[in-house]
Parts: sequence; structure tokens; C-alpha cells
Amino acid sequence: MTKRKRSPINFDKTIMGVNVTERGPQSYSKQLKLGFLGFNLNLSKRGLTGSVSLPGTGLSKRNIRLIDF
Repeated sequence: MTKRKRSPINFDKTIMGVNVTERGPQSYSKQLKLGFLGFNLNLSKRGLTGSVSLPGTGLSKRNIRLIDF
């Protein structure tokens, strides 16, 4: 098994709901706010994942598997 070479500097930006990295577009996302909680849905080749966060605090639970492809 070969190890993947990691970049020392990473590029990660969300533009109009599309998450773009140095390897190109990776996923589509949609953020919803309900009261003091933020919900984020991500659709990628691996499936549908989600996260729940407290906006502005940096606290979140990420990579919640909803549907696998």
C-alpha cells in the first residue's frame, strides 16, 4: 500500500455551495439555521453526510453518515 503525499498548504473554499480543494470540486453543501443550531448537509461521491454546530463557537459534530453510495 502506498502512502498519499500530503500538501504542506491546503486550499479549501466553499463557493456557491460547492466545496473546492486543491484537487478540484469535492462536494456540494447546504447550510440551515434553526434557532441557535446550524445544520450542514454535504453530498459527495461517498454519500450524504451532515453536521450539527453552534455557529460562532467552533463547536460541532461532523461527518454524521446519513446515506452511503
